[in-house]
Amino acid sequence: MSADSLHTFWSDPGRWRDRLSELPRDPNAIPDALENFVIHHAVARQIGVGVPDRAEPDRNLRTVARIIETIVERDARPLTEHRDISNYLYGTCHDFALLSASTLRENGIAARLRVGYASYFNRGKWEDHWVCEYRRDDRWALLDGQLGPIARDGLKIGFPVAAMSAKEWRSAASIWQAIRTGIVDEKICGVSFVGIQGRWFVASAVLRDAAALAGIECLPWDYWGIGRHFLETREVTEDEARQIDALAEALDPAPATRDEARAVLDQFPWARPTDAVSSVIVTTPVEVPIQPST
Repeated sequence: MSADSLHTFWSDPGRWRDRLSELPRDPNAIPDALENFVIHHAVARQIGVGVPDRAEPDRNLRTVARIIETIVERDARPLTEHRDISNYLYGTCHDFALLSASTLRENGIAARLRVGYASYFNRGKWEDHWVCEYRRDDRWALLDGQLGPIARDGLKIGFPVAAMSAKEWRSAASIWQAIRTGIVDEKICGVSFVGIQGRWFVASAVLRDAAALAGIECLPWDYWGIGRHFLETREVTEDEARQIDALAEALDPAPATRDEARAVLDQFPWARPTDAVSSVIVTTPVEVPIQPST
C-alpha cells in the first residue's frame, strides 16, 4: 500500500470510521453524497439561507474526525441520507476536499488534497479552490467534491467532476508561474467574494499546496514562514518571489508521491509549516497549533 493511500493526522476518521465507510468509494459518486450534508458557508449566504450561529465555527474544523462528529451530533442518520439544511456542516472547499480524500484513503485509494484555482465559479477569474487528487489508472485525476448535482446544475458544469482538466483547475504553482510570465493577470486570482486578490495570496497558496502534497493538510487561511509577511503586507518582495519561483518549479509538475513531496520540503525547509501557524479564523490572525489536541 502506498503512503498516499494512508490517512494523515487530518484525514483519519478515528472513532468515526464506521460512519465514514457509509460514503461511496466511487469518486464519481462522492460529490453527490457530500451534497447531502455539507454546504459552503459562502454559498449558504448567497442563496439566502445564511449560516446558523452554531455553525459559524464549522469552517475552522481541522480534522475529519471533528467534522463527522459535528455532522452526526446534528443528525445521526446515515451520511447517505439528505439532511435538513439547518443540520448541514457549513464548511469550505477544503472540507469537501478533505472528506473526499479521507473517503478514498479509507478504501485504499491513493488521494491527496490540492490547492489551486478554479475557472468555473466566476467566469473570467481564477478562484482559490481546494480539490482532491486521486490515483486512477496509474495517474493522478482531479475530483471536486463540492460539485454535487445542485452545484453542477447551478454552475452549468458540463465536464466530468472526477476527471477535471487544466481548463477547469490549475495548481497554485501553475498560476504563480503564469502570473510571473505575464500570461495571467494577478488581479483575477483570489477569493472574489471577500475581495482578496493578487500575487501575495497566490504565493501563500503555493506554500499550502506544497504542504498538502506532503500530507500536511492545513486550512485555507493558515500562514507560516514568509507567508506571514505576505499576510501582513499584502506584498511579495522580489527576493521572496524568487523563493516562490523555485518552489513552484519543484511543484509543477507536482511530485508523484507524498514521499517525493516531503523531499521537496526538505529541499525548501522555509516552506514547511511550523508547529503553530497564523490562522485568520475570523478577521484577525490567531496563533494556533497546526495539530489540535482533539
